[in-house]
Amino acid sequence: MLRKKMMVMAMAAAMIGTLAGSVNVYAAKAGDSATGKTELADADFDTSYEPKKDSYKIYCTYKNIHSWYDAIKCGVDAAVADFAEKGVEIDYEWYGPAEPDAVDQVNSIETAIGQGYDLIAVDVNQPETTAKAVNEAVSAGIPVATFASSDIEDCDRSFFVGNTDNYGDGCALAKAVCEEMGGKGQIAILSGTMGAASHEERLQGFKDTIAEYPDIEIVDEQRDNDAVEKAISITESWLQAYPDLGGILCNNMSNPVGACQAVSDAGKSGEIVIGGMDHDLRTLEYLKDGTLYVAQVQNCYDMGYKLIYNAVKTIDGESIEEVTNVGSTSVHAKEADKYIKMLYGEDADAKK
Repeated sequence: MLRKKMMVMAMAAAMIGTLAGSVNVYAAKAGDSATGKTELADADFDTSYEPKKDSYKIYCTYKNIHSWYDAIKCGVDAAVADFAEKGVEIDYEWYGPAEPDAVDQVNSIETAIGQGYDLIAVDVNQPETTAKAVNEAVSAGIPVATFASSDIEDCDRSFFVGNTDNYGDGCALAKAVCEEMGGKGQIAILSGTMGAASHEERLQGFKDTIAEYPDIEIVDEQRDNDAVEKAISITESWLQAYPDLGGILCNNMSNPVGACQAVSDAGKSGEIVIGGMDHDLRTLEYLKDGTLYVAQVQNCYDMGYKLIYNAVKTIDGESIEEVTNVGSTSVHAKEADKYIKMLYGEDADAKK
């Protein structure tokens, strides 16, 4: 256990050193994990709480294995390291399936109920599917938290830490793209997993905002199931079918990578206005070179960091805020370098 604590503390120290510019831990490459810590991270968050126990056991389940969750995990590990310095051990499981699967998530929660966890934390895949499993865990005496991109307000969960305005993110991206298109032309929408609440909310934000521009036509909408390769294929087909395509909106972290690669390969960088979610290194590099017009970056670090602090307090029976919004921000080309360095270090290079 001591070895585990020391390893976690070393990881956190390495990340902090990188962010401060004092050391370069690694040269980031395409697909590498981000630290998750940007200017959105709450520098004034109160970390003075003294836990009532020496050890805690937390089960975390999320939608699917993806580098976006690695950025959240960095916040988790930093909080675990903070508690380790106080002599408190946080033993946590971090589980996600290879592909998004709401049934798998329910099964994982049901399995965790009988394994002695103090709290179960869930990044919700499909609210209507997961709510019953959450209530069953609470009925069994295990508090449940929701985190990251999706909440279930209508269930017995104790608290939520994450982004509370996915719809607003969709609206922000769509408005930026529609304005850059001059309020007219053809636009296509690339969506991720069907049924994922955050994806659906952003998608609705796209459509409601586009409706405010009568001279912009949605020519197609397709799902890539969070797969970059499929996003590339779909975008390539659009470039053939719609030679006058003026914009593409992407509602998750994977699809702007695929859309930008297809557009770049076709020699149309800067000709098609693309807006998409989050902080994949390749996305930020496309933002830097002008292939991507705008990225909406979420505060992943605090999703993980505040989750652990609130989990410990909840297990201890302390009162906490039911909903903690960590926020997001729109990032354009002029800020791309800054975000690349904050998230991936000075030597980041998506092409290595």
